[in-house]
Amino acid sequence: MKLVIKKIINREICHYANDTLLITSKANCIFVDGQNYQYIITIPINKLWKKIAVHFRIFRRVFRLDKMNVIPVENGFCIIYQGVVWHYDTNNKKLLKILRLENCRNLLHQSVTVLDSGKTIYFGEYGANKQRAEVPVWRSLDGGKSWHKVFVFPAGKIKHIHGCYYDPVEDKIWTLTGDFAGECYLLCSDRDFHDVEWVGNGQQESRAVNAFFEYDSIHWIMDSQLQDSYHILLDRSTRKLEQKSMFPGPAWYSKKLSDGYYLVTTAVEIGVGVHDEYAHILLSKDLNTWEDIFQFRHDHLPKRYFKWGVLAFADGEQSSQEFYIFGEALKGLDGKIAICQLN
Repeated sequence: MKLVIKKIINREICHYANDTLLITSKANCIFVDGQNYQYIITIPINKLWKKIAVHFRIFRRVFRLDKMNVIPVENGFCIIYQGVVWHYDTNNKKLLKILRLENCRNLLHQSVTVLDSGKTIYFGEYGANKQRAEVPVWRSLDGGKSWHKVFVFPAGKIKHIHGCYYDPVEDKIWTLTGDFAGECYLLCSDRDFHDVEWVGNGQQESRAVNAFFEYDSIHWIMDSQLQDSYHILLDRSTRKLEQKSMFPGPAWYSKKLSDGYYLVTTAVEIGVGVHDEYAHILLSKDLNTWEDIFQFRHDHLPKRYFKWGVLAFADGEQSSQEFYIFGEALKGLDGKIAICQLN
């Protein structure tokens, strides 16, 4: 299988894409492209130095001024930028500040669960959390207009949350955590987090950013720079883990396309689990064998300051004939979006 890049778009993040809606962003500006409409949402920036820095890609990288989450919800968008959760109402075109996050600036991409036609939303905070403070899972029941803590990981239990994901097979929410020994779990719960099951061993084998939910099993690729990352299979009935193929680096993002292909990207970080200077895109048709179909080289700017080399996918239903990726700190794709096709 071959990946073909059909077009490059000069935007930094592709948040959502399907046949009728495309949501992208650059700096603090969100671009919404529908079938018969287009508009821009600008998130306010209060500090003078940020207002200046946001105009330059190199400073956006250093100060993470490009990082943003935009999630379509009922009658609008939930937007997370610089530690603030906003709600944009598409009916009256109003942008309202709703919530300030406790120990997090933004979330990982594709890490938010939206249910009930955009009314119910779940996400967990993803931050450095050096003090290992408590980490909340937030829920909204009104399309992002208000939020409450539906669950809180106690202080010292985890570093942060990689994502909250809906499992249609068990009708459960899976919350994935990291990063170090004793902090890596997959929390399986009902929608109210009353019935909670801790899955995994707390070690790197249970460290994942995303997962594929199949009928009799759950699959993830380890997100570990500390050791080799493997494809892990969780048997639904026994809850036992099985180690499968090894990957060339820590896997951050994955996506199942509408015509059955599975895609995973690896990141360029620092550690023994990172085997080269390339962000890889790997493909599977059966969640058994994987093919390395494309690579982007890190751009060699110091990683700790100018970002790891990362490839991510857009939310929304997409097929092998057209899907969206975007990159950070990668040659040819830093701060850019690529429209791709599989041949």
